[in-house]
Parts: sequence; structure tokens; C-alpha cells
Amino acid sequence: MKRVYFIAILSMFYSLTLFSQAAWVEPNPANVNDSIMIFIDVSQPDCECPSLINLDAEGDSLFLWTWEPTENATINNGQWNSSNHLLRMTSEGNNIWSYTMLPTVFYNVDASEVYDIGLSFLIKKFDGSAIDGVEPKSTDLHVDIDPLGCANTLCSFPTVFQEDDYLTMIYNNLLETYSSLQNMTPDECYMLPVAVAGGVDYPYFNGSVSDPAIVTIPELHMQYEGDGKFYTTILSDQFFRVDSDNPVPEGVPIEKIKVRFRKTVFTGNISQYYELTFKCE
Repeated sequence: MKRVYFIAILSMFYSLTLFSQAAWVEPNPANVNDSIMIFIDVSQPDCECPSLINLDAEGDSLFLWTWEPTENATINNGQWNSSNHLLRMTSEGNNIWSYTMLPTVFYNVDASEVYDIGLSFLIKKFDGSAIDGVEPKSTDLHVDIDPLGCANTLCSFPTVFQEDDYLTMIYNNLLETYSSLQNMTPDECYMLPVAVAGGVDYPYFNGSVSDPAIVTIPELHMQYEGDGKFYTTILSDQFFRVDSDNPVPEGVPIEKIKVRFRKTVFTGNISQYYELTFKCE
């Protein structure tokens, strides 16, 4: 089974936690392949859950109930009148409750889905059945998780990776030194990747750097995240051993990836090579 470190990371905007809100996550920005903590303050008006206030002081328990980015989480919610005990939240005191999870594992989704969709959930008593017509729960809550930033011209996530990892490569066009390659529009960034294995270069694309056929290969088109950053995610062994015009032979370890970038319409310039090195098995 392949280890999944899939992620699409690129935004440099830092989202400040607003503690006047009922729900937030820490850290944020975050690597959603690592642990995060969801916090809910049931005393905040946005929670719309007066029946849950001060239950921590009374020694009662509250539970997470979640449905996004997917309802098919590895830990199911249980029944409305009988929550899953594995979703019991931790009292942090002062009406604040927390739950720790590793989002991609908990929801069994790629990191891109977590970043694109965010987390939707509510907090409830073990039995959410109505009491005097009122269910002991919060309103529906939602938090977005911002990806970590990229401060170099080419970044990768994870930063330490092997061939059977999903690898996200991030190109920061704002740091491009060739003037003719600067200010790329969202649709005009293409990459020319080369695998280096056994000291031999294996270019993914057989064409020349100026070949217009590059625009017909969707695998080489970089997606735009915003703020001058482009990204793509590959499974390295599949990408370079199966899909490539020049497949790396089985049994020859891939040592590193070299990548250059160009615009849709060749401008006479292509970026320098940027390198990413694989971790030894």
C-alpha cells in the first residue's frame, strides 16, 4: 500500500485565528498530513448552543459529529442518539473543547480535498435527541485550513519523500529571475521534468523545450493556486516509470528530479533547472 503524502500547498496568506468565533483549528496554516486540533468554544454566540455551556464544569462529555470533506471518515459518527466514543472531545476548560486528528487519515482523503473543502462539523451530547424540543448540539460549524507557504522558487511537499509518496511540486513564479518568464497567467505554466536514476537523465517529455506539443500533455500543465504560485502533484514511480516518454527502468532507484518551467507560448527562455532529491530507502 502506498504511503499517501498527497498535498497541494501554495497559499502564502496567513489566516489569523479569531477567538470570537466558535470554531477554529490549530495550527493554521497547517500540513494536513500531520496532526491538527479542532477547537470549539460553546460559549460563543456563533455556536448557537446554550444547552452545552458549562457542561465541562459539570463533568459531562461532548462529541464531534462531522461530514466534510467527506461523510465516509475512517471513524464514523455513530448514531444521533449514540455517538461514537472515539469522537469524544477533550475539555480544555472555560467552555472550550478540542479534538485532535490527522485530517487526511481521519477522512481518508487527499490533502487537496481538505484544503479545497475544509472541515464541517458540529458538537453534541452523546445522545443528540431533543429535550423539550431542543437538540443538545451546536449549529453547523465550518473551518478552512490554509496550506503552508513556499518561500523558494521550487518547493516540495513533503520535503522528505520517496518514490512511493505522492509529491507536490510548487513553483513560485514571483521569484523567477528570467524576465520573459515572469508574470505568468493562470493557464500558461508548463513544466519539463527529468528523473535522474543511476546517474542517467530520463526526460518525461521527448520534445524539445520549445516544442508546442507540450500544451497537449495535461500532466505537464501546472495548476494555479494564486499569488504567483503554480503546483502539480505526482506519484513519482508511476509518473516516471510508467507514464513517461522515457520510463525509468524497474530496479533503478530515482535519485532526484530536475524541473524547468516555460510558458504556453515559448518565449525563447526556459527557467533554470530546479532539483528535488529523494530520500534513500
